[in-house]
Amino acid sequence: MEMLKMLKTRRTIRKFTEQKVEREKLEKIAEAGLYAPNAGGGQGAKIIMIEDFDLIRKIGIYNANCENRNWNGRKVNDDQPSIIDDLTIVNGFYDCQALAIVCIPKERYNMVNGIGTGFTCLENMVMEAYFLGVDSCIVGRAEATFKIPEMQEMYQTWGVDESYQPLMFLCMGYIRGNYPKAKPRKENRVLFVK
Repeated sequence: MEMLKMLKTRRTIRKFTEQKVEREKLEKIAEAGLYAPNAGGGQGAKIIMIEDFDLIRKIGIYNANCENRNWNGRKVNDDQPSIIDDLTIVNGFYDCQALAIVCIPKERYNMVNGIGTGFTCLENMVMEAYFLGVDSCIVGRAEATFKIPEMQEMYQTWGVDESYQPLMFLCMGYIRGNYPKAKPRKENRVLFVK
């Protein structure tokens, strides 16, 4: 599939089946993240992949509890509701079957391109997942989630270098239900200057 078509048709998915994501696919998704553009060629992003559903759910509940869920009536998506749309959703990772945590060096967190390095890593992973038929959703609140004492302990038991800051999560799995259509794009968002 041509890249622009992929970019136009991929959607964020928050309703997942119980089907596990194959390890081979997760390895390719992680590899795509490692080849993302990165600030100063520093290859600073680190990826933690979790395949344990119970662990993902536990972290997802902590994650959901970090969100101010009152957005004054603003909706995210009716077809694929977020924790903002549906207050009965208790798991901020939507019962996904695989989870990636993208981390960046703490020393780069406040640098101009530090966070950008993490986001380009995530975008590469999202697109590789879509190419492989794996659905995904980027979720924030990583910094708040890992401030919770139980999460700090867990992070240390994983053996992650303490100089890395969790930045974002990528929920992965297979869609439950119909694939949503794209919303119309807002007009007048590109300006060409000669």
